[in-house]
Amino acid sequence: MTASAPDPAPRPSLSGVLATIDNYQRIERTLDHYRAQTARAEIEVLIVASSKEALDLDPAVDERFFDFRVIEVGEIHSLSAAKALAVAEAKADCVVFGEDHSWPEPGWAEAIIEAHKVGYAMVGPIIENANPGSILSWTNYLACFSRWSHAGLAGQVPQTPWHNTSYRRADLMERQDNLRRLLAVEGILQDELLAKGLKAFLLPEVSTSHINISRFSSWVLQAFWGGKLYGGSRVEGEDWGMLRRLIYICGAPLIPIVRLKRLLPEIRPLTQQYSLMPKILPALVLNLLFHALGEVSGYILGKGDAEDRYLEFEARRFEAISEKDRRELGVLPPSSG
Repeated sequence: MTASAPDPAPRPSLSGVLATIDNYQRIERTLDHYRAQTARAEIEVLIVASSKEALDLDPAVDERFFDFRVIEVGEIHSLSAAKALAVAEAKADCVVFGEDHSWPEPGWAEAIIEAHKVGYAMVGPIIENANPGSILSWTNYLACFSRWSHAGLAGQVPQTPWHNTSYRRADLMERQDNLRRLLAVEGILQDELLAKGLKAFLLPEVSTSHINISRFSSWVLQAFWGGKLYGGSRVEGEDWGMLRRLIYICGAPLIPIVRLKRLLPEIRPLTQQYSLMPKILPALVLNLLFHALGEVSGYILGKGDAEDRYLEFEARRFEAISEKDRRELGVLPPSSG
């Protein structure tokens, strides 16, 4: 009689990646929402930080998760590099990227796990505006997330929300050599996966509350540097020749027009619900113009240090919102971050 093979070691169903440029306090609210997940016992949490000492972690924070680990990487200059390192360390078949300024509801992880089980390669939640008290916040939210802003857009989709999506780890590891570049602009990564016949799914009844930029100087600069990162990443990643670059540079005045035409049907349900359209349209056009200027700069000069510049708005979001929003949300003021 032959001995039966030992049962394989249990594994998490989902690896949740959170990067922080400074300490635990920066990601505390997001971790509170992770602990509230109905599937928390199936989640492996991976915190990417400069060091455990700098993180100054609350000893009780790892309670209830399948596993909880800190990945020490030294000073973080690139969130995409930090995420790529976490993917290599993950033990689950699916990896979801989270943010310190995005707080998912309790059924989020469970819904992601189930959607991956039926074959979707990319899964994301509906994105809700966590600080809807200003026109700047609304324009930043709609410019970035209009495609995923309400349940009417859910189902199989062309893309899922950047920075808030779950991927199959195997698909990411197949691109390990280029993963940092692809994660810098997730739309490029998703286009590559979709070109291989993989499918993306927007969860119809699960959302995350996302804090959006509402401080004017940050609002302008985030649009510009985000545009430059996008344009420069396309040029460098797809090895554009001079002719193609010239075509896009000459077509630059059309960029905000094309984007606005696409945005309007997506945002109409929300703008009607909150009576926003007359107030928001001028600011939305201005935001698209700043992004287009950055995009053209990327086509001309490449991305340069755009990823480092953009890090300021993704990793220091609490400093990029108004004082009123910080008070209402109860998040760190700049002096504490």
